[in-house]
Amino acid sequence: MSGDNLHGKQPIKFYSEKITLTKVELLERQLSLSEKISDLDQKHKEWSKKLSS
Repeated sequence: MSGDNLHGKQPIKFYSEKITLTKVELLERQLSLSEKISDLDQKHKEWSKKLSS
């Protein structure tokens, strides 16, 4: 993977196994965090609706 996102999907494969595993772990954490942020955003919307009623 060259880091250039302009050429379509590329495999998550790097020069060494350690770097590949690290990148996979970072991506998994980012996905987990984005799910938590989405949940928090939804809760904020619900709280806003309750406060405005």
